[in-house]
Amino acid sequence: MSTVDPIAARKLRANKRPGPVRIVLPLGFQFIGGLAAGYGWPHLTVLENLEPPTLAMTAIIVSIPLLVLSSIAWTAVAIRSSNLGLALGGTLAWLGATLGVGAAAVQLDYPPILTWVAAGCVAIFLFLGSLGIIGARARRTAARREAEVMSTGTMTSARVTDKGYLSFSDSSKILTTVTFTFHDLGGVQRWVQRALLITAAEPVVDGQETTLWYDPMDPGNDKKIVVKLAKDMPLRRP
Repeated sequence: MSTVDPIAARKLRANKRPGPVRIVLPLGFQFIGGLAAGYGWPHLTVLENLEPPTLAMTAIIVSIPLLVLSSIAWTAVAIRSSNLGLALGGTLAWLGATLGVGAAAVQLDYPPILTWVAAGCVAIFLFLGSLGIIGARARRTAARREAEVMSTGTMTSARVTDKGYLSFSDSSKILTTVTFTFHDLGGVQRWVQRALLITAAEPVVDGQETTLWYDPMDPGNDKKIVVKLAKDMPLRRP
């Protein structure tokens, strides 16, 4: 027996934003994993038939589980917060790899091949960093557009015509596309689809009513349609 509603407690945990520790730890391990990989693997390439130093072999062995597990952890964190991008983890991993290759190059007397490897790591690092910046700007733009539509657009009711799933089976969450329908001011029936992360505690059913906002001057513009149910069940938390 509990004095706390278990459903409410579960929803609170699900909606809780990741704390600093949960953000820093996977990013830190991504960087360390990239650093270890960048330092260890060049020794195998350059030394060829010679046995790499113990430190290099240890770095290779350690880097694999570090990168795999930290990538999984970072994906889970990034999905739960809209202001964190998936590319950020990869950015730090490749930054670590760049530094690792640089350290290996110094130890191996700057073989030309490692210059190209380091340049490639830098290029990937810059590419992922650019993707992260572009993604963050796109999310901010979408948030401003939604706020504008909700404040200046037309509000109406919408109905779920296809919930997008049959049952939850063994999972308590389902990522699916839900279809909604509404009528604009001209009486035209329109449909809009949104990706929702639905939980067993709050299932979506066909025929369910929700609130929808749209631009009356451009009712067919999907980017200017805001569905309340989709905002209540976002793929990523604000």
